[in-house]
Amino acid sequence: MVVNEATSTQGAQRPALPTRRGILQIMWGPHSFRKIALNPGEQLTFGRTDRADVVVDDPKLNGIHFSIWFSGARAIVRDLESASGTFINGERSARGDIGYGGFLVAGATTFRLFLEDFTEPTEAPPSEARLSLVAAARKELGEIDGALYAAFDAARAERVLWLLQESIDDHKTLYEGQEGRLLDDVAPYLVRFERGSKLLDRLLLGGWGDAWGVFFRSTEHPKEVRRQLRRFLVVLDDAKSERMYFRFYDPRVMREFHSVATMRQRAELLHGMVRMVLESEDGSPLVLRPPSSEAS
Repeated sequence: MVVNEATSTQGAQRPALPTRRGILQIMWGPHSFRKIALNPGEQLTFGRTDRADVVVDDPKLNGIHFSIWFSGARAIVRDLESASGTFINGERSARGDIGYGGFLVAGATTFRLFLEDFTEPTEAPPSEARLSLVAAARKELGEIDGALYAAFDAARAERVLWLLQESIDDHKTLYEGQEGRLLDDVAPYLVRFERGSKLLDRLLLGGWGDAWGVFFRSTEHPKEVRRQLRRFLVVLDDAKSERMYFRFYDPRVMREFHSVATMRQRAELLHGMVRMVLESEDGSPLVLRPPSSEAS
C-alpha cells in the first residue's frame, strides 16, 4: 500500500522519491537471510498471521506486529501495539526510523535495512582489459534463469558481503549453527541469481580476477545445491588421515584441485552441475564440466 508519509505537515511536497528499493533482510530468527523488497512510498505490515502483508513464522510475533514505510533512503518503523514491543536500533520504541545498516528487533527476529545497489562494485572504474575479461566470463555463464549460482568468499573483501546484501537475490552462508553464524563476515556464501538480476554483473565487475568466488549452473533444487556444497567444506586428507578445510570456492584452489584430482573426485564435487566457470591465472574464463560431460 502506498501512503503519503512524504507530505509535510505544512502541505508542501518533498522532492520526488528515488527509485532505489530497500531490502529488509532477516539477520537472525526462524527465516535467517530471507529478504523483503521495499518499494519507495510503500507501507507494509509484518506479523505472524496472514493478516499481515509480510508473514514471518515467529511465534513471538503478534498477528500484526509492526509496519514499515520506506522513503527510498530511510524507513519509518511503527510498532502496532504489540505485546512484546519493537526495538529500533536497540531501543524499544513505538515509532522510529532506520537508514542503511539500521536494524530492528521484533519477537525473536532481527531485521536489517540495506539499499539496493548502494555500493559501487569497484573502487575505481574498470579498465578496458578487465571489461573484456568480464564480458567473456558473462558469455560463458549463459542465461540468468534461476539455475545460475555462485559460491563467494566474504573473507576476500568487505565489498563481497556488501554487494550480496544490497541485492534481492538469495544468498546464504554455507556454515551452520550458532558458531557458524559468528563467522558471517568471513564465511563462504551460496548465491542464486534470479531472472532480471543485476547482482551477477556487479559481482563480475567487482571481483573477477581477484579470486572472490566461482560460478556454476545446476539442475538441482536450491536446497540440494547447498547440501552438496556443504559436503566439501571439510574433507579428509588421505595421506595424513586428517580433516582439513577445502576452499573449493577459491578459484586458485579449484584450479589446483582440478589439475590433480581423479575423475571420481571431480565427479563428486561437480555432481549436479552442468558446468563451473572460474577465472584462470590470466583472468580468462576457465570452464569445468563433470567427467561425464567431458567425455561426451
